[in-house]
Amino acid sequence: MTKILCSLYFLIFPTILLAIDLTPTNEKFKVGVIAPLTGGVAVWGKSVRTAIEIANLESKTPAELFFQDEETCSPAKALSAYQYLVYVEKVQMLVASCLEGAQAIAPLAKKDNIPFFISGRSSADFQAKNPNALSWLSLLDYEGLAISKLVAKNKWKKGVALVWDGYFGVQFAAAIKNAIDKEPLDFDFKSVELSTNAVPNATEVQALLRTKPEVVFVMTSEPTAVFFIRQLRSFGYQGSIIIQSSMLQTYDLKGRKAFLGSIQQKFPVNQQRFTEIQTKIKKLLGEDVADDFVFSYDGFSMLLTEASICQSEKAMDLERCLNTKIRNEAWREGASGKFKIMPDGSTERPMIFKEVTEHGFQNID
Repeated sequence: MTKILCSLYFLIFPTILLAIDLTPTNEKFKVGVIAPLTGGVAVWGKSVRTAIEIANLESKTPAELFFQDEETCSPAKALSAYQYLVYVEKVQMLVASCLEGAQAIAPLAKKDNIPFFISGRSSADFQAKNPNALSWLSLLDYEGLAISKLVAKNKWKKGVALVWDGYFGVQFAAAIKNAIDKEPLDFDFKSVELSTNAVPNATEVQALLRTKPEVVFVMTSEPTAVFFIRQLRSFGYQGSIIIQSSMLQTYDLKGRKAFLGSIQQKFPVNQQRFTEIQTKIKKLLGEDVADDFVFSYDGFSMLLTEASICQSEKAMDLERCLNTKIRNEAWREGASGKFKIMPDGSTERPMIFKEVTEHGFQNID
């Protein structure tokens, strides 16, 4: 009798297991977001946070969000934030903002098998070293390539870059140099690195000008850039100024005046959707809103959509499922315009150069 009962148990129990849904499909994902919510680039960080919150509210499958501050793109703060989000809050996906912070935590995300996304720009060097990371924006290398074409078009012969001494600034300068060397162009290029929270003094600016650059490239915090550009012009600099595409995110007229006439690379957006989301963010944050919010909105919307599909398919490995569905080179379209995610985790987007005006931008020839 006992043998018969045991036989029935092993016949029936697997059938019962198959009838039970062991993978809940209505559970919210826990997503951690690390952003510079205080410090020199807090306007951008807060805009990123709010755009993600709006995308989450509008989603049919919203996540549970956890935010941590990395101050002015501090790798140490990003590392502490990662440890709290992953080991204490047990988030299942992670979004970083600054490339410096992303560089510090990408190896940990790989070890912990946490799907890892970057709301800001990346570089070919970073993606090669951290293939687990996926950037919602574009590579600094694409920007460097576009700048090299602008250099050739204008027949400039000499230029200098003032950049942060952090990973992002160094990679921006390297992107320009690599693109110029690859052409190759008859262009004398030098870069000057500046501590993140420092401003160049008059002696340093004069030394830079003695090299007689026809074009100056800038990648610093906006307060530093305002000071530097005003110094350049006070010493009579008449050449071109190109500011890195992540800068000048706001429309504060007091600071913006320093950038008038400068050139910046922009991404063609869906203006109607951009304005709709921007208006929502302004109601929450006031007028000081960084334009790059739009990439976080689209990126997070995409992440939630694909994660929901992975969940409905009962995918055993979330990271692998997301990579399969997102890194497929298919053109997508959103508020930020057209974009596609490449197999290496980088994002390609159309780009154009525009001149900074008092209230916005205008196309250049």
